[in-house]
Amino acid sequence: MELNKVRINHGFWKKRKDLNIKSSFYAILNSFEKSGRIRALQNKNTKTEKPHIFWESDLAKLMEGAFFTMQQNKNKKLLNICDLIIDKIISNQEKNGYLNFYFSIHEPKNKFTNLRDRHELYCAGHLLESAIEHCKATGDKRFFNAIEKYIDHIGSIFGKEKGKKRGYPGHQEIELALIKAYEYTKKKKFLHLATYFIDERGSTNKNKKHYFIEERKKLQKSEEHFDPSNLPSWIRDFVGFGPDPHGTTSSNQGDFQGKVFRDLEYWQSHLKPIDQKTAEGHSVRALYMFTAMADLARINNNKKLLKTCKILWKNIVNKRMYIHSGVGSAYIGERFSFDYDLPNDMAYAETCATIALIYFANRLSKIELNSEYADIIENSLYNLLLASTSQDGKGFFYDNYLECNPGYLHFQQRRHGVRDEYHTCSCCPPNITRFIASMDMYIYNTYKNNLVVDQYISSELDISEGGQGLKINQISDFPEKGYSKINILQSNNKKSYIYFRIPSWDKNMKIFINNKKIKYEIFNGYAKIKYLWKKGDKIELFFNFEPRLVRTNPNVRYNIRKACLFRGPVLYCLEEKDNGKNLNKFMLDSSNNITEKNININSQKIISLLTKGYLYKDTKKLYLNDKPKYSKINIKFIPYYKWSNRGENEMLVWVNEI
Repeated sequence: MELNKVRINHGFWKKRKDLNIKSSFYAILNSFEKSGRIRALQNKNTKTEKPHIFWESDLAKLMEGAFFTMQQNKNKKLLNICDLIIDKIISNQEKNGYLNFYFSIHEPKNKFTNLRDRHELYCAGHLLESAIEHCKATGDKRFFNAIEKYIDHIGSIFGKEKGKKRGYPGHQEIELALIKAYEYTKKKKFLHLATYFIDERGSTNKNKKHYFIEERKKLQKSEEHFDPSNLPSWIRDFVGFGPDPHGTTSSNQGDFQGKVFRDLEYWQSHLKPIDQKTAEGHSVRALYMFTAMADLARINNNKKLLKTCKILWKNIVNKRMYIHSGVGSAYIGERFSFDYDLPNDMAYAETCATIALIYFANRLSKIELNSEYADIIENSLYNLLLASTSQDGKGFFYDNYLECNPGYLHFQQRRHGVRDEYHTCSCCPPNITRFIASMDMYIYNTYKNNLVVDQYISSELDISEGGQGLKINQISDFPEKGYSKINILQSNNKKSYIYFRIPSWDKNMKIFINNKKIKYEIFNGYAKIKYLWKKGDKIELFFNFEPRLVRTNPNVRYNIRKACLFRGPVLYCLEEKDNGKNLNKFMLDSSNNITEKNININSQKIISLLTKGYLYKDTKKLYLNDKPKYSKINIKFIPYYKWSNRGENEMLVWVNEI
């Protein structure tokens, strides 16, 4: 649903959105200023301060969040900040349209010579998305015009036409941005280029040569071109200098292969996208690509491409997704590993990947009505995405563990179980900010010109100019209570359908219209109700928020004989602050009652869950012939999204079950 038609206007998520723009935006901006991201846009002193290749994308995402906000509420302060950054960005544009400050200033001879690794097209995509939202927010086209000129230049370089390069991005993103530009402007050139990048990926030329492999061979002939020491440390740690698995040899500068970049699957270029059956490689790259594929399937009515998207979706959500909607389990390479490989204490589950999963779900929901897509969005919102930001809005998780043992993480040199205010690679913080600023768009949908209610979030929707002529106000108690009320503020007084999502966790959702309980037909996971909607009608929805235990498919070896706890859409966890150390010694007994208790974490009220369980008794022996002994204990759970707001400590989602 377009942002100008819906607005989160009060309640839980309104507070979260306010925190996003009043605290998170400025915290990220401050970290970007300190790191030199803004200064670098016009700094030609390469010896004292050489920037990273993708800093432009960080700034573009942060500004995009501001532009989403300004589309709903004019904000001169935000606009002035962003205008200064825009001026610096477009000051680097060359006469032919090329616009990437890093290469223009620091490596002018190396433009588009290393698509696989250097993020030029990725940065262009984020600039394009940001420019579109800037234009929507302000009506000022100067930023968009500059980026459009850059896209025209890119289109003159890449394509199947004679004389053009047959390349495509190493990090997908520009594809979905181009489709946004097409839908915003209706200019076919954007759609044509997006289609090319998807269709060409993974192809071989008439001589059976793969673009990335041939590009790599050319780079190895240049001793001065690529220096891995310029990479951020979190990537450099895993860069190898051994033989290239694609049959080329390493130069003395390093081959940028190693353990992370060991195969074409990492870049989803092992097969043409339409032929891929499993989610492979870098999780964010993959899901940005899948999002663009779903868009193209919808726009071009490409049934084969849609079939591929649905196969990939099923592979992710049925075999490769964590309980909190995290994806990409492998720390090395930030990538998908293999089916049912979902370790808890070594989970990567990058925040950006879950945001990309939401995008993919949203695009599929525009093609077909299936509650599974909105279920995953809901689960992402209330669990991983909420947990990714600290209570004060200033700290952020990059990876999202389901088990935290501080000593283990320190020893492994992993990111600690605390939200950092600064990340060297800072793709996640501005991505969180732009998503939260735009999340209103994911509450409602339409199906055959009928309203679909996907999320139970307090908001106002105005689609009075078309279809049902509806204007509604939703007042939701989520996630504290299982109640939502929808008031009809305006209607065209004609019978029409409204579809209400039945959450996967409550198949007995109750609906009342004007205080009368309604029987409803179920269609693809939605309550389908046809009614003569009138101004003043009241729709009430009641949900079962009783705590429930959830288990895992037995193929997930990490979670055998374990359970986790949910209340409504909210995942719960144990934390050391409430239960003491060694949380893995705790055992749940499903026969015991679970009760609710209001508590405060940093002056914010939350609902904790209490139950009785067992604790393995300590012993001095490392191995025992005797049966283990237990003692009865009280166990306290808090919402997963609140963990690590009281300092670094142990945390556990999957608890042993007796």
